[in-house]
Amino acid sequence: MFSPARTVKSLSRFAAFGILGVVAIGSAHANAAAHRPMTAAQWIAGLDAPKTAAAARGIAVLRPVPEGRAQLRGGTFTMGSNQTQMAFARALCAREVLAARCRDVDVEASIAAEGVAHAVTLSSFEIDRTEVTIASYERCVSAGWCAPLEPTTDPNFARSDFPVTRIRWADAVSYCEWTGGRLPTEAEWEYAARGTADREFPWGNDYNPYLANHGSFAADPTDATDGFAGLAPVGSFPDGATPSGLLDMAGNVAEWVADVYELDRFGRPVGYVEKSETNPGPNTAGGGFHVVRGGSYRDPAMALRGAARAAAELPRPADVGFRCAADIR
Repeated sequence: MFSPARTVKSLSRFAAFGILGVVAIGSAHANAAAHRPMTAAQWIAGLDAPKTAAAARGIAVLRPVPEGRAQLRGGTFTMGSNQTQMAFARALCAREVLAARCRDVDVEASIAAEGVAHAVTLSSFEIDRTEVTIASYERCVSAGWCAPLEPTTDPNFARSDFPVTRIRWADAVSYCEWTGGRLPTEAEWEYAARGTADREFPWGNDYNPYLANHGSFAADPTDATDGFAGLAPVGSFPDGATPSGLLDMAGNVAEWVADVYELDRFGRPVGYVEKSETNPGPNTAGGGFHVVRGGSYRDPAMALRGAARAAAELPRPADVGFRCAADIR
């Protein structure tokens, strides 16, 4: 199993973007938190107070990570990709160091699985603002509801504010049930990431490598240019949030959803049917794997798009986590 080492963003990078105030106080293993540049109005209003718990760990953080769930108003959006959007995915792939991998059959099949673009109407629902953390999952374990995490001596998978990984899809389902929720469907997850504006990425249509914890097609797939060679604490990229305030919808860990990744009789992923849908439930057709969305710290830019689809082929993947959704009653 790959064991990534964490890196820390240099303060000079923050200074170059005009970002005020990350103060590293102690631990050599502490990651510098990402902060958005101050606008004139924010400057006049003053800074937020540091978060006490984070300061105790050795880092002064100007903005706490939002907790709980965001309520998304229902609406109609375009799910999947049209030919122009799939061409954009291929163009992103062509920029990678190992661009030759873009010609792999599996890569092209994953892009084709985003078609066909079709209208989906969803009712209002709630979804977690962040990926579920190790600390949150451990509370479920302590309550006797969730299966324990596998022991690890690797500190890169042990910080309480990291997204929980190395668990089964069924464990994610159990956790969401414990919170009174469920895993989001593919349609809900994509709506949360793209909105009715049909965004390519959670933050907009242009790719920015500093707005997510991403990877690359390269000899080292973890790509530390974003500041992290492995997992990052949830909410480390506030500028990469969706307009509704959802964090890490691109990168850090890919996220399980309720649907099965459907394969045809030749083992190739199946795309969408070209028809309008209303509140589609999770797909349960054959395939054997569950869908993951959003890409991880090991995935290239094309996998971070809101329409990108993949399958978790291992029972306890180290780069897959989840967030929960819930019906509005």
